[in-house]
Amino acid sequence: MFQRFSPLVCTILGLGVAVAMAGPAAAQSDVARLAQEKAERSVQKVLKDCEKDLSTYCSQVTPGDGRLALCMMAHEDKISDTCFTSIFEFVDGVELGLSNIWRAAEVCENDIEKNCADVDPGEGRIAQCLIDKKELVSTPCKAELAGLQTRLKN
Repeated sequence: MFQRFSPLVCTILGLGVAVAMAGPAAAQSDVARLAQEKAERSVQKVLKDCEKDLSTYCSQVTPGDGRLALCMMAHEDKISDTCFTSIFEFVDGVELGLSNIWRAAEVCENDIEKNCADVDPGEGRIAQCLIDKKELVSTPCKAELAGLQTRLKN
């Protein structure tokens, strides 16, 4: 089926879970809110699919800071295929999400410099700035942002 996950994948999973479970920012943009909601749905799916495995192998582990991911890595040869597949899909989704962000940043680089240079990066503020100033943004950037918003809603 799948090759069992490596320490790198577990590290990414731990970071992804930590980011997804972080509290919402006070002035969170719509883009960040959509990303947060999608990440939370993904995390809940992993927790549901891995509930038995987590209970069996990691019940004594305090959640947070990637400890559950490390525990699962320590028992990777024993976890169920359902749990493993869910983790694999989660990591694949994180990788795809990062790829989408890098692509949008690349396509919109000139628009960011021109229209949003004064915006502090993080929490979706730059993407929200581009969306708010869509009448000033180039056609390729508009298309990329529309695609990014659609992918976040799915």
